Amino acid sequence: MATKKTRKSGGIVFEVEEKLYPIEAVQSAAYAFTDRAHASVESAGAGKLRITLEPKTASGSAALKGDFRNELLHQVVRARVSSENRKIREYIVTKALVSALPPEVIQAQAGQSGAPAPKSGPGAPEGADPELEKEIDRLLTELEGQDPAQDPLGVTASWEESHPGQASAQSVPEAKGREPGA
Repeated sequence: MATKKTRKSGGIVFEVEEKLYPIEAVQSAAYAFTDRAHASVESAGAGKLRITLEPKTASGSAALKGDFRNELLHQVVRARVSSENRKIREYIVTKALVSALPPEVIQAQAGQSGAPAPKSGPGAPEGADPELEKEIDRLLTELEGQDPAQDPLGVTASWEESHPGQASAQSVPEAKGREPGA
């Protein structure tokens, strides 16, 4: 990665290879720096991208180069993980949405297509791991089978129930001697 200071703007110019650093990752890294620097991304020809960072403060350029390189690597890994997990993410979201549908809707849709109604949602996307699909089905079944009255973490408890003895927003005016709603 070539780096040089530009004399004209006092900014830093990076040229990176597009096959190593996809444009989406470079743009995301540049966006992450918009709080500290003005950023621009442009083609440098021959499969390269030119990134210009102009610090917003006079003392902002010292660590800018290293921080940008770290953010660029972070965005490349993030894009790769997102791409690798796309099918399973779509499968989980589809299963969750279909499991929220009333059974009548699922039956009606199955009747229109002529296919038997799925028990817990559509099949896995192409290329999905059958073992992973079984594990997701097991976890969804486990979640669906839980008693909603059980709440070991107290998530459904109100503020008053989970924080006894603490004043709520409604009791504050009363504590000052005012009537509620006054």
